[in-house]
Amino acid sequence: MKKENNQSRAVRPVHLLVRLAIIILIAVISVVYSDRKAFFITDQKEPHHEMRWESIYRLTPKTPIDIVVLGNSHVNTGVEPFSLSCALNCTAFDMAPSGIMIADAYYCLKELLTRTTPKLVVVETYLMRGIENNKLKGAALADEFRSFYPRRNLKIKLESLPFLFDAESCLPAWSFTLRNHELLLRNRDLMKYNRDLYEKRHKSKDNSLYLGRYSRFKTGINDSIMNLYETKGPAVDGSKEKISRRDIRYARKIVDLCNEKGIEVMFFTLPMYELHIGNYDDWMDEQAKAIAPTEKNWYNMQRPYASGLKRDCFEPTYEKNQHLTIQGSIVATYKLAHYISDHFKDILPDRSTDSKWVDLFYGKDGYFENHTPREDDPDRRLIAKDIILENEHIIDFFQDNRGWLFLKLDSDTSRPDDVYVLAELLDGDEKVIGILDMSVSRGLDPVNNKLYVARLRDNVQVLNLVGFYEMPVTRSR
Repeated sequence: MKKENNQSRAVRPVHLLVRLAIIILIAVISVVYSDRKAFFITDQKEPHHEMRWESIYRLTPKTPIDIVVLGNSHVNTGVEPFSLSCALNCTAFDMAPSGIMIADAYYCLKELLTRTTPKLVVVETYLMRGIENNKLKGAALADEFRSFYPRRNLKIKLESLPFLFDAESCLPAWSFTLRNHELLLRNRDLMKYNRDLYEKRHKSKDNSLYLGRYSRFKTGINDSIMNLYETKGPAVDGSKEKISRRDIRYARKIVDLCNEKGIEVMFFTLPMYELHIGNYDDWMDEQAKAIAPTEKNWYNMQRPYASGLKRDCFEPTYEKNQHLTIQGSIVATYKLAHYISDHFKDILPDRSTDSKWVDLFYGKDGYFENHTPREDDPDRRLIAKDIILENEHIIDFFQDNRGWLFLKLDSDTSRPDDVYVLAELLDGDEKVIGILDMSVSRGLDPVNNKLYVARLRDNVQVLNLVGFYEMPVTRSR
């Protein structure tokens, strides 16, 4: 009898371990289930973090990415990847989760390079923000969490974990449930909203082409912001902006990683409004500490301040961190396209004759500003294509169903930014020869053509291009 009791006592620790294992398994399954159902995600209105990686894994390696723009919200609001792709006849992608810094960008790039090998990596300099270690708090930590979670390569995620997070944050980095579980007690309505939004989004899953953009600023700097510049001065003191040894180290690591794979690298600075930063030369000297040793090109749109960047190009804020508006992103994107074309054209493929690439980009933002529509396009009527008229090469001349008229000439044309075009028109039921005033649209600056646009009146249809008209100059006596 005593022997049986001893045996019973001997197996009890085993029972406890089994029970503990079952409890842990139930907890893990619960956490995984709630993460999958997105009960505890607090930012589902901004799903671009997961959309970015979904798109990469859906596109590649079948569709190669030729240009990767590394950055954070400055890039995802400031570089329009469709227009950049269409201007350069290749595929560009914004690898730019909001709020991240250069160490995170390095590991994002490292995972992306397991899927595709671009020809060029563009590194935006706002990734270098002077953070020396991984002890992040508040919004900075939340941004790193949001960037880390949707990445899919387990090996690289584990490798990056101790470099991105301190010991306290390593476990919550893997799960929205672990870091936001207080919603269970604090905000059950948000949990229900999350569940419904998740199910709605995944039932109607969008498999359209996504290249990483997250544009959200539609209006530019207003008078109240201008008054702040006038009364308080710049919002940012460049002499106080520093970079860290960590910034320098990871800038070097990005370049070394690309060198190993035969990928070119350049650095790029997206601008803030010219009155927004004071003592910018001091900040520029700091950034040069990381960039100069790499011996890579640096296209800095802040200094010299790029032309065409007016008040409407910048987010209306006096906060330290200022982004580009949609208009500003178009201006900046085409300037970047010209720089890349001038310096890296020889290494980039020309996919404009690749039918798969054309099918992928046809009709997307920037396509018709840079390419000719198909003759059977139901929404655009091609009036002229690849003709010589008055010693001018007409690349194309077409009208869309919204009443916009487009004319493309060779990029080296000597014609001014405003031209008068003679055209045969159908105005209502009457055929007439009319004079159309066409102008270069600010910000739309294609690499391979000079683009003129005009808006037609309702019920006016252009039938044929006749020639150019020189408006007589009126001289005062």
